[in-house]
Amino acid sequence: MKSKLNRSGTASWLALLALAAMPLSCNFLVRVEDGCARDEECPSGQVCNVRRRFCALPVVEQCNGIDDDADGVSDEMQDFGSCQPEVGMGMCGGRRVCRRANGRWALTCELAPAEQEDVCFNGVDDNCNGVVDDGSECNVNFAPTRGLTIGSNDPTTGEGDDAPAHQVCLDRFTLDRYEVTQAQYAVFLSSLAQENVRIDRPTNVMNSTVTYGRYVIYRNRVGDDVNLMYQPNRPGPTQLKRGDGYWVPWSDETKMMPALGVTWLGAAMYCDWAGKHLPTEAEYFRAARGDRGTRLYPWGDEAPTCERANIGINGPNGGPCTGGPMAVNTLDRGASVDGRVFHLFGNANEWMFDWLDTNPTHTENRYYQSLSPASTSVDGGFGTSAWCTTYPTGPLGPDAGSPISQPEGAGQYCRNCRFARGRHYRTVDLRIGIRRWLDPDRSDETVGFRCSRGGTPRAGLPR
Repeated sequence: MKSKLNRSGTASWLALLALAAMPLSCNFLVRVEDGCARDEECPSGQVCNVRRRFCALPVVEQCNGIDDDADGVSDEMQDFGSCQPEVGMGMCGGRRVCRRANGRWALTCELAPAEQEDVCFNGVDDNCNGVVDDGSECNVNFAPTRGLTIGSNDPTTGEGDDAPAHQVCLDRFTLDRYEVTQAQYAVFLSSLAQENVRIDRPTNVMNSTVTYGRYVIYRNRVGDDVNLMYQPNRPGPTQLKRGDGYWVPWSDETKMMPALGVTWLGAAMYCDWAGKHLPTEAEYFRAARGDRGTRLYPWGDEAPTCERANIGINGPNGGPCTGGPMAVNTLDRGASVDGRVFHLFGNANEWMFDWLDTNPTHTENRYYQSLSPASTSVDGGFGTSAWCTTYPTGPLGPDAGSPISQPEGAGQYCRNCRFARGRHYRTVDLRIGIRRWLDPDRSDETVGFRCSRGGTPRAGLPR
């Protein structure tokens, strides 16, 4: 019996040795013989373990007393990012810290003292006024506007659903200078009850004619599942990483990039949580095209270049400028002439507050046609009597969206359409009138957003 066990044990060890000698083929590793010496040699979203020379998904540090990511920093000294327990409740944000108490490790939010100066990009209400990231460097104020042209009668500037051109009036409003970043959106996700957050394929969708993929899904306080953020099948820098009870950007290099893949619902929830709301299409046009709506691009009438806009052409060898998103505070030459608002064109499509009401072939804009486009003089400027009388503080768009069909019966782009404007890092169509149509519970890796305040009041969403 003993010799049989020895023979069996020897066979088992030989089998293990044989397995160890085989090349690794797991989907999250590069074969050992290929090796790596730096992160750039690994597939997108993976990092190089230099000592063992293989590529793997990066480790998310846990608050457990163990140096999970082997960076030599203890959990007590680890930076777990900003935290904001609640906005508008008299609680200033702070930092997440890892502490051991009563034999257990746990993350807590150490709140900063009240009345701190508000700073940009940290996703925190530093000055405790109920608004996140509202410092003077974070926002641009726009005065009341009359005679702002929306739409176009030239079908070459858009999809054909931009007519008729009409002039609207706007009340004063404040617009985020920058797109919402991954770092900011991570603070918002971390503020939600994590037991109600999961990553999954949604089972109840608005548009059953398309495939949704995986999303970050939140079950809100009224029991509804809300798709917040699209998760590509392959991990990468457009995603956020989930730790134990918190979310973080993919890396230090991506924290200033726009939060992408966010649904309209996820964007509207963030803005509401931050004490703001999504901008209307009219507000976007005011910021991007000037107080008359006649400027061709945010920076002027010069054609887009990679020095002004992160787009999918005009880059090296005629290809994309970067092939991916850029930090939201880059390309100063592309900022808007008035207000210095960044990336209103290029980098990311941006969600508008408005629904989109067109015919199924998107050749007519029924909302634009709902009032007379005829203009008249208003207070020494130009305005539209019907639009300014009906919407004196600015239009919010139609009451609901309409469906837009794909060609040849291939389904529907959206059944109840919202839309995003501003083009993105992959775009080769540089017409500023182009929209990205989607149902509010869908998104992709090119869609982000920014928030606004003031203007026409608009309702928030249940959280």
